[in-house]
Amino acid sequence: MKTAAALIDVDSKTIRNWIASGDIAGYRINGRLLRVERAELLALVRPAQLATGGVS
Repeated sequence: MKTAAALIDVDSKTIRNWIASGDIAGYRINGRLLRVERAELLALVRPAQLATGGVS
């Protein structure tokens, strides 16, 4: 989660909230680790960056 959160500059709790709300899929590895797909994560935030005038 830390790596995914750092990639898009949000808190790891935000990633967990997005998973809980169904905005992105989270996958459990070995019952403990939680993983997300990079492309799915970037697709979620990319429209927000473009709408606010962020650099793409």
